[in-house]
Amino acid sequence: MRKIYYRFPQRVDLSFAMGMPFNETIKYVAGLNNEESTKTTGKELVKVKTRVEIAHDRATFGEITPEVLRPGVISEAVDFRISVLALALRGGGRVPIANDIFYLRLTDQVSRTDIDIAKEGRGDGLDALDMKNILLGAGT
Repeated sequence: MRKIYYRFPQRVDLSFAMGMPFNETIKYVAGLNNEESTKTTGKELVKVKTRVEIAHDRATFGEITPEVLRPGVISEAVDFRISVLALALRGGGRVPIANDIFYLRLTDQVSRTDIDIAKEGRGDGLDALDMKNILLGAGT
């Protein structure tokens, strides 16, 4: 069964292929939920938090449950919404730098998975290439 969001953006910012089978890629993306990483950009220390949600009933996104991740439950395509919050860790506390939302569509291509990335809005902050780097484990 496809789990897609009917309001997925018509214009995607980036498309690429991930060299993993569809079910493995779904589990990999779901594993990014509540992940935190820290990196240095220039002179600042930045903490990046991700939150991953899956399309439920073509109109909403919700939590990822273990039953959804079982092989064979999702076929053909699935949409995710990933929120990325970047905080600068400064002497006085945490200062938000970016709070971006990305939509991902994973499409089954047998031995690989095609991924389309679209960013909600057009403001500053992270872009689709940054999201791809997060997915590939390179950080932002």
